[in-house]
Amino acid sequence: MIERYFEATLSEEEETALKAFLASPEGQAPEYDEVRAVMGYFAAGRVVRQARQPSRLTNRIVAIAASLAIIVTLGVNIYNKTNICVSFVDGKKVTDKEVVMNDVDNILADLLSDRTGVEEQLNDFFGQ
Repeated sequence: MIERYFEATLSEEEETALKAFLASPEGQAPEYDEVRAVMGYFAAGRVVRQARQPSRLTNRIVAIAASLAIIVTLGVNIYNKTNICVSFVDGKKVTDKEVVMNDVDNILADLLSDRTGVEEQLNDFFGQ
């Protein structure tokens, strides 16, 4: 069975039986030391290789995380492209976000101040 193991012609059942024999008291004889060492080396290598390979669950989690990152990035880019500030000042279109937001802040501050009445502010706002 040992020769067939190294020729890779053993069935799974025969390989299991060989491993059981080598683990038994009879398989501890000195003439089987090399076989146990080589089979142990292969078994350890198989465990290390399996530990290095990510599981299917890990692969799925990574794929989902990457997909979510792409979707969020695209969403932010689309939002930033469609989030345009526009204001008309003295009949001219202004699209500079900082200028528009500054105008909005000034209008809100003016509306919330007690300096003028609501009717006067609306008249100023709508140009009447």
